[in-house]
Amino acid sequence: MDCGTGPAPAKLPERCISREPTSGRLVVLCRGRKGFQYIAGERTPEAYNRALGLSYEQVEAMEYGALFGFDEELADPDRVRQVREELGLPVGPIGAAPAPPPSRPAPRPAATPALPEDIGNFAPWFEEALAQGRKKR
Repeated sequence: MDCGTGPAPAKLPERCISREPTSGRLVVLCRGRKGFQYIAGERTPEAYNRALGLSYEQVEAMEYGALFGFDEELADPDRVRQVREELGLPVGPIGAAPAPPPSRPAPRPAATPALPEDIGNFAPWFEEALAQGRKKR
């Protein structure tokens, strides 16, 4: 995909990957262009952007520019960095921030998930799906 260059600051990458806000589908954002283009992919946007060597600020500025225009204040990665630092959010290269320690160990997954016997007031279709699942066992 040829993104070209637009009126956006040179501090922004040519492109980055994000998720479309309403559907959650992967999209590519191009520097200087409002909007986005859907793409197919198996990895998370963070994995793609990490591989491109992008920072949190660059991606957030690209997202803002794609939605509201690249002439807006928050389409500048330096301004995004200030805001993220004020809010205590990670800055710098994606993946460089240490992961927060887990509050408790993750539970071990059960060998076979147990289905609830009493599902209360759930929709009838859900009860039917559970019954069909039990028949397959």
